[in-house]
Amino acid sequence: MRTDKRVTVADAGEHIGITADGIGTPGPRPDGESNRPAVPPTVAECYSAARQARSAGSLYSQTVSNRLGTAVAAIGMRLGAHPTYLTLVNLVLGIGGSVAVMAGRSPDRTAPLLVVGVILWQVAYIFDCADGQVARATGKTSAYGEFVDVFVDVAVQISVVVAVSSVILPRHEIPGLLVVLFAAAWSSNLNFVNNFLARLYNQASNSLIARYSAPVSVMAELLRDYGFVILVLGTWLLASPSTLFIPVMAVTANNLVLLVGYIARAAGLSVRASRQMQDAENRVLAPLELTDGLAAGGGSSPSR
Repeated sequence: MRTDKRVTVADAGEHIGITADGIGTPGPRPDGESNRPAVPPTVAECYSAARQARSAGSLYSQTVSNRLGTAVAAIGMRLGAHPTYLTLVNLVLGIGGSVAVMAGRSPDRTAPLLVVGVILWQVAYIFDCADGQVARATGKTSAYGEFVDVFVDVAVQISVVVAVSSVILPRHEIPGLLVVLFAAAWSSNLNFVNNFLARLYNQASNSLIARYSAPVSVMAELLRDYGFVILVLGTWLLASPSTLFIPVMAVTANNLVLLVGYIARAAGLSVRASRQMQDAENRVLAPLELTDGLAAGGGSSPSR
């Protein structure tokens, strides 16, 4: 999710900014010579700015994908690439990986295309992490860029679900309903619900998961982490495609349990909020009713 946060890199002797106008845009200098071109920032400076612009993420994404994305973001910033370009690279690589998986699926062996597809999924997600860092670090955030990022994420993840389903169905006589549940309970849908609740109630995005024991919380967190899920699915696809339905059903069950938890939590908060509003109204009206009652009683009391 892109925000309006802006991170700049600066040299000790002059204002070298990674600004909304692009990397190395001429800026005011201490000696007043504003017409001299700024020195382009180094890759190290770009890396530092991108690292500061990292967003919070789930366990695997924050530990692995975001860190690798910072390196990609630094190179992109050094080359002056717009963050949307990185988003489009994510689109091409992600869908390309899914196409490779579908083209390379074989009931009896692991085709080289499967390996290519699994690797492309991971590289695409690294670019997905990098584009937001570039946008925040260079000040090139906008609602349009956020829309592109969301639409591309949806397109890539749909292709991943289709590719995984195309590998499972020919190998097992399982009900198509299970594949439908897998698609419906895909982690991106629950991440949307989770982020919505976090914004609505101003709570930590993992507050529901954190209520469980540490091992259960970590596993639940990982199973809704898109980067970790495609890592598990991809690795399992290469190692044992005939049993790929096992992690698929695990992800589906985890997401459905979390969805039920989100519904219960939202329902409880809704009822609690209504009661709090009613109690607040009663506290406001009680003094008024008491004052009206005293006034009415005083007017009708007999004189002594």
